[in-house]
Amino acid sequence: MLSNSLSDTPGEALVKLYCPKCMDVSTPKTPSRKHHTKAPTWVPVSVTMLFTVHTECRPKQPTNQFMSKVCSCKIHPLSYQMQFQAASNFESIKTVQ
Repeated sequence: MLSNSLSDTPGEALVKLYCPKCMDVSTPKTPSRKHHTKAPTWVPVSVTMLFTVHTECRPKQPTNQFMSKVCSCKIHPLSYQMQFQAASNFESIKTVQ
């Protein structure tokens, strides 16, 4: 985890955390005074420059992707289409009545 800021204007954005493995910027979960610390103006570009210059420091991408599950059973990809169809049918019936 690396500290990061979304803005280079002092006091505009709070310090965030950047996870290079997830490639995501997140807000710390625990509320503390450190969360409200102003980041230096060089922080927004430091993470980008670090991984641009030192590509060997970049962590490898995860091989497995997130699979949505309910009670440890995988959800079939067609179920999303079926839910969307059922919702649109429900809306059309609702407007007719």
